Amino acid sequence: MAEIGILVMVDKDRRADLDEVAKSLEQRGLRVEQKLSRFRTITGVGESSLIDQLRTVDGVESVRPQQGVQLPPMDDDIPQ
Repeated sequence: MAEIGILVMVDKDRRADLDEVAKSLEQRGLRVEQKLSRFRTITGVGESSLIDQLRTVDGVESVRPQQGVQLPPMDDDIPQ
């Protein structure tokens, strides 16, 4: 199975424990890339099958696959 980007939202009551929550996520298999305390968000990479397991981690509010945005190629006829 291919690895995907995963976004984890931490409970607002656990914002101060962001590092602890990130360690718990890593123990479940998430490779943490960023911890954004201001936004209560942890980004990482892992198998899509991990999503249900990550939702059970104490302090996690939600887990979802990360989605990308693709802009069209630059074109003089299309304003950007």
